Amino acid sequence: MEPLTRAEAVDQLVTETGRAPEVAEAMVRDYLAETSDRLGYSVHRWGLDSEDVAEIRRDYEWVDYERGETPAKARDRAAEYAADWGDIASVSDPSESPGYAAHADRQASRWVARAQTFEPVDDLERARHAVAAAHGPDPVYQAADADIAEADGWSS
Repeated sequence: MEPLTRAEAVDQLVTETGRAPEVAEAMVRDYLAETSDRLGYSVHRWGLDSEDVAEIRRDYEWVDYERGETPAKARDRAAEYAADWGDIASVSDPSESPGYAAHADRQASRWVARAQTFEPVDDLERARHAVAAAHGPDPVYQAADADIAEADGWSS
């Protein structure tokens, strides 16, 4: 797997999805922010690879950036869709229409997962990301576990 720069990842998304460069950039930015939040430290300076680009396409292409939808608004929309598909799945009879019942279950699960993908970032997290982007990651902040911090020679 060949590493990609952020610009190369954006170009690949533009080519593969047909989205505008600023939309592809937003998709990459949101992916890096969500990954940083999940891991507990900034990954904005990390390289990307083709698997990252595939995950971005899969996880973020449903956000309607062209209409100004933010990830938070997309999460809210996904929660509404999840509820709607959940209602449909609850009344679908697998014995009468197994294909449609399975489809409704898959759609409900998909939208539930999308509704949970994005979590708001508080001001402290936003500040940590800005510092890491400007000056490199904070080794203490990066350590998700005291043993890792100690092993790296850092303590909190």
